[in-house]
Amino acid sequence: MDGEDNIIEDWLKLNLLEFANPSEIESLIIELKFLKDTLPEQFRSDFYNEYKILSTWIATKGLDSTLEESEKLKIYEEGIDHKVFLKGIRKPHQNMKELYLVNFLVNRAESTKVNTIRSLYLFLCLRMVELSDYDSRIETTLDECRFLTNKTRSFLIPFLPDMTELRNLQYIKEYLIQAQENDNYNRWLNRSPEAFELEIKKYKSKLLSVEVALYSSEAQSEINERIAHYLYEYILPLENFFKDDSGITRITSTTYHVVSGASYYDDTTGNTVNDLVNIAEDVSDGGDFEVGERQDDERESFEQVLITDPSNYYIDLAKAEGQLNSRRKNAMSQVTDVNSAHEDEIKILVEHIASKLSKLDFESIDREYEYEHEYEENKFRFDISQQSVLYLYMLLLTGIHDIYTSEQLRLGFNGYRYRLTFQPSRSRIDDDWDKSLCADNSRDLYLFMPQPVGLMHVEMVRDTSDSIANCIYAQAKVELQELNKKFGLRLSINKIKNYLSHFLTQKSIDKALIEVLTSSPVHHHSALPYFNTSQYDLFRCQREYMNHLIALLGDKYDPDHASSNIYKLFELPDEELTSYWDKNIGSALAINQIKLEEIVIKLRKEVEYAVEDLDLSKMNTIVSLHNRFMDYLYLLMSIASGHRPVTEPFGRLSDIDTRTGMYFISDKEVQLDAIGRFIYLPKIVCQQIDEYKKFIKINGNLLNKLDNDLGHIYIDILEGKIGLITYLKLDVLTNTVTEQRLDSTFIKERLSAYILLPLNWHRHFIRSLRSSDIGIYSFETYLSDKPLGHDVVSAWMGHSDELGFSFYDRFSGLKRSDLKEFAQILNELIDGIGFKAIQLELS
Repeated sequence: MDGEDNIIEDWLKLNLLEFANPSEIESLIIELKFLKDTLPEQFRSDFYNEYKILSTWIATKGLDSTLEESEKLKIYEEGIDHKVFLKGIRKPHQNMKELYLVNFLVNRAESTKVNTIRSLYLFLCLRMVELSDYDSRIETTLDECRFLTNKTRSFLIPFLPDMTELRNLQYIKEYLIQAQENDNYNRWLNRSPEAFELEIKKYKSKLLSVEVALYSSEAQSEINERIAHYLYEYILPLENFFKDDSGITRITSTTYHVVSGASYYDDTTGNTVNDLVNIAEDVSDGGDFEVGERQDDERESFEQVLITDPSNYYIDLAKAEGQLNSRRKNAMSQVTDVNSAHEDEIKILVEHIASKLSKLDFESIDREYEYEHEYEENKFRFDISQQSVLYLYMLLLTGIHDIYTSEQLRLGFNGYRYRLTFQPSRSRIDDDWDKSLCADNSRDLYLFMPQPVGLMHVEMVRDTSDSIANCIYAQAKVELQELNKKFGLRLSINKIKNYLSHFLTQKSIDKALIEVLTSSPVHHHSALPYFNTSQYDLFRCQREYMNHLIALLGDKYDPDHASSNIYKLFELPDEELTSYWDKNIGSALAINQIKLEEIVIKLRKEVEYAVEDLDLSKMNTIVSLHNRFMDYLYLLMSIASGHRPVTEPFGRLSDIDTRTGMYFISDKEVQLDAIGRFIYLPKIVCQQIDEYKKFIKINGNLLNKLDNDLGHIYIDILEGKIGLITYLKLDVLTNTVTEQRLDSTFIKERLSAYILLPLNWHRHFIRSLRSSDIGIYSFETYLSDKPLGHDVVSAWMGHSDELGFSFYDRFSGLKRSDLKEFAQILNELIDGIGFKAIQLELS
């Protein structure tokens, strides 16, 4: 409290006491007291500290006065004679701009309404003084209030609220925001039609350019825009009050880290290999799986990025390193690449593992004996060579480098489990989200290994120190060297680690699923922030991989001898024992499809009811139908296009060819070689767009003939001059329609009536689509004749590939027909959740 006292007192001293002599100061203090007393009662609790500090400061300024009591009373009741006062003070202070507080105080208005505004905004300025670093805003605010007392801004007074009639500061803010959107031109014209022209001319260029005709749509637009701009000066101090933070704007240079995983030395090639390089602004210690999710901050997501923006040298540098590692990682996916283990090499390794581990008596573990000597004779025994082979087997099964010493391993009735944690930023459900829509996630999922692997591992690591672990790793390399020498192989630890990813990639498994399964680091363009997967999807990858390893064993594995050690070493738990049902992990925005269908059907019926109630002679019915349909179209386009929530949602009608379904999107592209992308829209969307165009064309032409402003808006939408998602606002006093200004706050408030989630929920929903608990971007022969690759949905979402380029660059193997097939899948999806092409005209 003392600190706040000093800040305000220092500000008053600097801007008031140091600019005038004692008699002048007393006049100013009397005006301060007047403004303090004028503050309406309902706002005094909001400014409790400021009111108390100002009252105390005024009371302590007991200056020797030359003013008579009658003069003091006159100043308090009528204000200061500003012309005489300023004339006397102007000589010692040539730069009157510095005297913004003095100028504000001496210019009292005759209107009680204006003086109440002056009082309220003085206290808002005192709050900004406390918050610090609002000097420029304080000066502008006091000047704007002063302008109300003369012809500079007196035209604005009717558009400002009567502060005494509003209950709190939030109401004032909402009133001003509403006033910005009103058709203030027609309100002014209707209020004083005879004096309208003279009043506009009185303020000259402050309201209207000289070359614009007063009675024209251009004049209406310009006057409305300028009044809205002046009103915004009164909104900003209120925003600062609610923000309750320093006004300083720190323009910091982003520090980009090149984040690497563990390093692995390849004995065969002599290369030191790192996991994929990441580019990130901040490395979180919160356990998040990904390093940085794009578009997570909705305030940032509403900023359009232009191609003219310069690149960042450090980003380019990091991307160059990322490309180097990406090429290596991509190369590992190729069957013919020397850095990938060949199937024949893994066959020999698997046979070696089976031969060594099957000789161990793991059945003796936990066996109960009656006598001590029996335990000593039959207890489980192993040597470091067998330990190293078990490590190689566990590494081969999971692709996780530190699997042998991991603390995430648990032995249970359903096998040996590795606890897998995957927590992208949106895995945590915020308090203001609709939880009934969010994915019902588990805390973690599991990777499974055969039961004997767990039994042996638990015994082998009971007393494993760092030195012993290092010996095991060293022995594993020796084992591989002996195999390489004996059979002419080129196996290495790193090749074994990557074989699981290599195999699943060849099987067209979703790359995001592989990254989750192997706990691999990811880079900033990855799909993982939007990804949600199931326990079953993970387990069926493990099952398919284990079947592959069993096939490599050939005759050495006999399925008819379930009691043999080799059989048990390669036997995963029964599918039902994995408790896979209803277990998911990842983004919570992979929302409940059944709940989404309920929302869509409800909204569709509301639009259909609005069509039935449409009366072209009543503007409120047109606006109601239009805005309700915009909600419907926004949700439909979101799911159908994956468009990011930017300032102009979904672009313009000119971006869409409904005959072919081709749609150009430019929504913050990140590819190195692209400023936008083409996708194909589902059939239902194209039909709905055609209905929309038909509606606005017919009614736009009709309303244009009647010189109705809505007609101009409809024609602008049709001709692609403004966005296809355009909300309308009806001024009930003038019966005129204006275009609603779009921002993230408006869109979110509008759509929260249906879906109370972050605006990019649809991108998470589509990226995590599943069929029977299996992600649709992983190929499964019994679900589809042709795989829909993860690269197709990544191209659809506007992600870049691992090298930072578009998925449809000149070297791409993708075809446009892939996106057409994806549009057909989305068409079935949106039809299944209740979207239909609504006729906006009654037949």
